[in-house]
Amino acid sequence: MNQKVSAMTIVEILRTMVAIFCSLLMVFAIILLVSNQPLSALRDFLIGPFTSVRRMGNVIEAMTPLIFTGLSVTMLYRAGLFNLAMEGAFFIGAVAATAGALLFDLPAGINLMVAMLFAMAAGGLVTLIPAILKVKCHANELVTSLMLNYVCLYLGLYIITAFFYDPQMNSNYSYMFADSMVLPKLFPKTRINTGTIVALVMVVVVWLILNKTSFGYKVTLVGKNETMAKYSGIHAGAMIIGSQILGGVLAGLGGSVELFGMYQRFQYQGLPGYGWDGVLIAIVARYQAKYIPLAALFLAYLRIGADIMSRNTDIPFEIVKIIQAIMIVLISAQAILSKYRQKLVVKEAKELEEMEGKTA
Repeated sequence: MNQKVSAMTIVEILRTMVAIFCSLLMVFAIILLVSNQPLSALRDFLIGPFTSVRRMGNVIEAMTPLIFTGLSVTMLYRAGLFNLAMEGAFFIGAVAATAGALLFDLPAGINLMVAMLFAMAAGGLVTLIPAILKVKCHANELVTSLMLNYVCLYLGLYIITAFFYDPQMNSNYSYMFADSMVLPKLFPKTRINTGTIVALVMVVVVWLILNKTSFGYKVTLVGKNETMAKYSGIHAGAMIIGSQILGGVLAGLGGSVELFGMYQRFQYQGLPGYGWDGVLIAIVARYQAKYIPLAALFLAYLRIGADIMSRNTDIPFEIVKIIQAIMIVLISAQAILSKYRQKLVVKEAKELEEMEGKTA
């Protein structure tokens, strides 16, 4: 069984690598065809992030929120629900963190923790709503969660403008946070902060929950076959609601970490998009928590490289969107390496038969 799981894992990794390679190859071909300086564009795109400490720091900074939302999507989808409220949970988490930071005047460190707890609670509440509607009313979670994101957006902007708006600013910015509310920086000349450490800790926590606890086993079983889970005595509704709350908590925590790590006040004017990015991260990572950091690092590297390329050459930043679209299509294509996978299954079936014959 372990060999079979290992073999299937290898096939999935190979499929992902093939999809990434093909998408990059197509983009390189586009650059060569449309750019007047293709070699410079490719150089900036591929090695630009390595050319300075600041740029390498930008990659890590961009990776951190993607880890949180990637983990959130992994948790949300584990129960078999297509809950897309992680975008709203991330945003409303930042709003709740702002409220926690500005409403209280607690000792340094404690106030920061309280604000993050506010964000986690708000994020969990957001993703709980589609789960409740699904379990109790059989509402389509895809529709309800998509609509809920815009409720979170406008509700969050209302809260900021009504209670925390700084009149000295021309946009919907909140008052400045106290210095104690800023996450400490880890490296000079970069904005890499302790939020990255928190993100990596969450990777370990989510992996342990999903792979080493009865809750994780039950949620996985519900996601794969809810009917069988019910016949096994598992309360499917409770597992679904629990997983959706945890997914929202992760997204809300990500919103607070991004806010306190990168900004000195709330300054979002719309949904930041990290939740949608989390879907791509989870897809590339095959919904495995241990691969989320690698997928997040890959996408962050692509974006920083594309940004450098767009500023130095005639290729626009949107080239990254092409890569993302092609990757999703290819990764989702089950036909890739299907014959190789079939050969592995047949080979392992024969090995299992031989082992049973020897034991008999």
